[in-house]
Amino acid sequence: MSADITRILNKLDSLFARREYAEAERLLRYWEAEGERFGDDKVYYLAVNEQMGLYRKLERREDAMAAVDRMLRYLDRKNRRMSVEGATALLNAGTVYKAFGQSEEALPFFEEASFVYEELLPAGDRRLAGLYNNMSSALSDLARYDEALELCEKALSILAKSDGNEAEEAITYLNMTGMYEARDGLEAAQDDIDRCLSAAQEKLEKASTLDNGYFAFVCDKCAPTFAYYGWFGEKNLLTERARAIYERLGAVEEG
Repeated sequence: MSADITRILNKLDSLFARREYAEAERLLRYWEAEGERFGDDKVYYLAVNEQMGLYRKLERREDAMAAVDRMLRYLDRKNRRMSVEGATALLNAGTVYKAFGQSEEALPFFEEASFVYEELLPAGDRRLAGLYNNMSSALSDLARYDEALELCEKALSILAKSDGNEAEEAITYLNMTGMYEARDGLEAAQDDIDRCLSAAQEKLEKASTLDNGYFAFVCDKCAPTFAYYGWFGEKNLLTERARAIYERLGAVEEG
């Protein structure tokens, strides 16, 4: 079997943009079985790795953890934990644990991925920024706010070095608002919170040229934070932008 990885990913992106998650699951299950049947490691890795993210998004804990277990067995069987591919899978595994309230268990995955990434990737690789952002979230859950904020700043430093990262920068700034509030209290943290909200608003405005399913997802993700801090105009703008994009894409309703 010689599967076209790019074609699979393009199909998957299209399904995600339209929020056709049941069809995305069927696609990934099919290619997992095909990858296993024909010994195609690239296809098997892709299918299981994407399932971790899909089941996390759908809040299906049992399925997400089962996908993590299959991935870890694959990495150990193929001796791939110390590769960039393996580190990416470990990062995703940690994100699954974090999403289901197990940040203590998530942290070793992030730490292992960090060791590999920092050894094998260029210092400014944006994959490091993604790792630092996920790891910072777990540290914040564990009340290690100074460490979490330091990683956010490292992520921002990487993302600022190239164009096209404004959506990720906005998410990072919004994550920092909660860290400042938890560490210092709402009143004492207000200046830092307002600074981060303003920066996120600016970055989202620049990112609005994307006008695709990913940007709609980002708008949905960011809107509640603006609402929480009373920035209702920005919240309403983001919600409307997401709605218009999903409507144009013919997205189905979740659930």
